[in-house]
Amino acid sequence: MIPSPVFVKYDSALFDAIHRDVPTFLPQEDHKEAITWILSIAGAITLFHLVLLQMVKVWQGSKETTHATWKASYQLTNLLVNLILGCVGIYYQLFKIKSDEAILDRIVGNEHMMLFSAGQVGYQLWALPIGIIFVGETKSMIIHHVAVICVGSVTAFISSGFRYFTPYFYGVIEISSVPLSVMNSFKNNPDWIEKYPGAYKNVRLVFGITFLLVRVILWTPIYWNFVSLASMLLYSSDVVSTQIILSIFILASLVLTILQYFWASKIVGALVKGGPKKKKQAKKVD
Repeated sequence: MIPSPVFVKYDSALFDAIHRDVPTFLPQEDHKEAITWILSIAGAITLFHLVLLQMVKVWQGSKETTHATWKASYQLTNLLVNLILGCVGIYYQLFKIKSDEAILDRIVGNEHMMLFSAGQVGYQLWALPIGIIFVGETKSMIIHHVAVICVGSVTAFISSGFRYFTPYFYGVIEISSVPLSVMNSFKNNPDWIEKYPGAYKNVRLVFGITFLLVRVILWTPIYWNFVSLASMLLYSSDVVSTQIILSIFILASLVLTILQYFWASKIVGALVKGGPKKKKQAKKVD
């Protein structure tokens, strides 16, 4: 699963050949296909979400679409989309990706995996406006959505799009968001926590373990393999447009990595403290 070697030596001949022989952008036909998939996926998720929105209204017994209705349907949509992305990503990572793939093939090619890029960009184009307007997403999540759109667009439209890494970063890691959606549903319904404290505790534990595994432990070596190659490609380029694109690509990926470590620190802190129940008990003692 982890690329070998994680750290690679700079090969000026290889990177010069990429800049000389590989055009900056994929062919126009590939662009049309990517745009079609992005819009189709964004539209499909939107329609699916609207159906779930109505179902949640019926379940809540409400005639009006409240903030709670939007939030519940949003989280349910996230759960199902992340489950699909995560499962497909795991399949590709286990059976399609070679850990000893040639350096050149980690940077260029793999256009057949463009669907991961289109899936993420389409997903974020749905999540960003809904999260801002109806759900009230945190600033860190809004930054996350924008950063994913940036990196996803590069892998969807650029020839040197590093699509070798997309099954992991656009697929596998999303499996940790499945227990997160369940955990958030518990938080939005405190009576569930009172009725099923054991289930809530187990969901929190599963989320913490999966997040730390796929977004920190495995993320780190795979990311450093990617970012070292991307940095070498940027360093060896003398074309301004390529330099700008790769700079945005690397910067957005760094933002996403910092966010993973930031969230991981909060998760570790929560696991060590023992969650909300112990916090309340501590306050009573004080």
